[in-house]
Amino acid sequence: MFTEPVQSRVQQREATRRRVIDVADRLFRANGFTATSVRQIAHEAGVSAGTVMAVGDKSTLLAAVFESSIAQMQSAPPPRTSASADAATTPDRIAAVLRPFLELFARDQELSREYAGVLVRGGHESVIFTTLGNDLLQAITVELARSGLSAARAAAASRVIYFAYLGVLFAWAGNGSDVPSALRELRNAVSVVTAENPEN
Repeated sequence: MFTEPVQSRVQQREATRRRVIDVADRLFRANGFTATSVRQIAHEAGVSAGTVMAVGDKSTLLAAVFESSIAQMQSAPPPRTSASADAATTPDRIAAVLRPFLELFARDQELSREYAGVLVRGGHESVIFTTLGNDLLQAITVELARSGLSAARAAAASRVIYFAYLGVLFAWAGNGSDVPSALRELRNAVSVVTAENPEN
């Protein structure tokens, strides 16, 4: 008897949350993070400022925007390299794993910098970002094991490569590099770790 109204309220709350995040996404991209106010988000979403704040402050909304995109990417099928998986080098295969996330952050570098700032300041604990990190570590470990590294060495090397990836992201955010340059840096890092096809 009470299940239907409770379910309906839960669905309404989730629909409102989703609408607020979608509007925040659109306004952040159109106006920039700093120029967008909670009042603007509320007006565009057709809700009160209090309802927006119940979903989250601007930093929380920005994190939700990125985390929604990351979650969609994580549920997508794994990327393919341009060469066949057997013929591609280990650096190419690992670059293919990381490329979609670099492209996500490249879409709007200003917002990506703001998102990185939210994560660095520690004002938002990101379950999705942590899950992504674990998933990427696992995918990198698999590719390193395919290259012939022992399980222990592949696990250790994957952490080095993952931290190199984070370093490339932060350095890249600071200097506005492009995706091919970031991928080249990552391939070089993988080459050094695996001693496979180093460019220099």
